[in-house]
Amino acid sequence: MHGLEVYSGVLTPQICNQVIDLFQQDSRKIQGQTCSHGEQGVHPDSKLSTEIYCNFSLVEFEQYNALVLPGVQYLVTKIKQRYLFLDHIDLWSISPGYNIQYYGEDEGYFTPHCEQGVNNPRRMIAWMIYLNDAECGTEFPYQQIKLQARQGNGAIWSAAWTHPHKGVTPNKGDKYIVTGWCEFVLPDIAQQQKDSDWKAQKS
Repeated sequence: MHGLEVYSGVLTPQICNQVIDLFQQDSRKIQGQTCSHGEQGVHPDSKLSTEIYCNFSLVEFEQYNALVLPGVQYLVTKIKQRYLFLDHIDLWSISPGYNIQYYGEDEGYFTPHCEQGVNNPRRMIAWMIYLNDAECGTEFPYQQIKLQARQGNGAIWSAAWTHPHKGVTPNKGDKYIVTGWCEFVLPDIAQQQKDSDWKAQKS
């Protein structure tokens, strides 16, 4: 066990192509941002990409959400089966926010990074699904693993410092991915969820 799991067929080719088509036609695309020394913004030396910042909780992203969420739920189910301890820690859930990213020729995420930090301390798992076959995948140097970018394949891993990763760069051709996180639930929200579950059991 190395805290990084990869599964094939998380999304079908048809769904992947639908997400790409929606992305290409969407006017909300912006230049990709990163967090550098606690500062969120565009840092071209670290990352060159085009992205849409989506949210599972917002109706304006319902087309993306309907296509992507089942795949994310599948990844979460699989990693919970692989690491049973995930059912014995503080309450956590899929984060509402997620990104659809496009990397063109010579672009990429150049610098190793992890998904948990001062701006996102509650993140505990990261996930990613490749939307097309691409020449350049993703590298996890500590795990000595390079993932191949194959359409519909998904990866899920620890968001902590143990799992820095980067794109295989410079990117060649086109690469589309969708990526996001799971996070610990704040105590007051967790208590509300427990109360709700208790009431459901009593009714």
